[in-house]
This record gives sequence, structure tokens and C-alpha cells, in this order.
Amino acid sequence: MGGLLPILALWLLPSTALAKRTAPPKVPDVTHEGIRYHAPNEDGRRAVIEAFDALTGKKLWEKTIYRKTINPLLEEDVQWVFIKEMTLKEGALIIVNERGVTYALDLKTKEVRALKPVAGK
Repeated sequence: MGGLLPILALWLLPSTALAKRTAPPKVPDVTHEGIRYHAPNEDGRRAVIEAFDALTGKKLWEKTIYRKTINPLLEEDVQWVFIKEMTLKEGALIIVNERGVTYALDLKTKEVRALKPVAGK
């Protein structure tokens, strides 16, 4: 029986080595003025923010924040980039992705702009 455990461990090793990336981050929703903002993180090729009425749960709109171009010569899932953080600042939703790129979504106009990365972040 003692010889079976190392063989079993070696047999399981390749399956763990094949894992390409971790699961997308679960980003807490942000609620502001009766609207709940949600980052579903369902597709690493397109970052989306969805807006819902906080009382009824009815979807009001969705906005693409950025798209990730996929190189067909590389594994697709290791190229995905998900939203990792959302905060509210001065009427804008500040969105940070896994690569540290920051975007501002103006909640009135729904305009998206890329912000310069903060030094040391």
C-alpha cells in the first residue's frame, strides 16, 4: 500500500500542471444613487459593467469597458484579462483590471476613459 501513494500522486500531478489560470476575481458590486453596478467577469475577452435598479433588480444597461485582442497562436485563457476592482469616485466608477490598467466610467454620460497607472501600484 505504501508504494501506491507515490504512484497516485504522480498520476494526479499532470492534471494540476495543465491548469492555465485561476478563476476570475469576484468583484463586489457598487451601489450608488439607487443603481447597483456589477462586473460579471464571464468573458476574459470583454470587460463589461452592468447596471441594475437596486430595488427591483431590473437590468438598466451594460457597457463594455475594454476588449482584449486574442493572439490565436497562444493559449486563449492565459490571455484573458478580468476586472479585479471597482470603486466610486466623484461620479465615476473606477475600474482596475488584473494587469493594473485603470479605467473611469462616467456614470452620467457612460463615457469610458483609460487613466494613467499610478506609480507603485
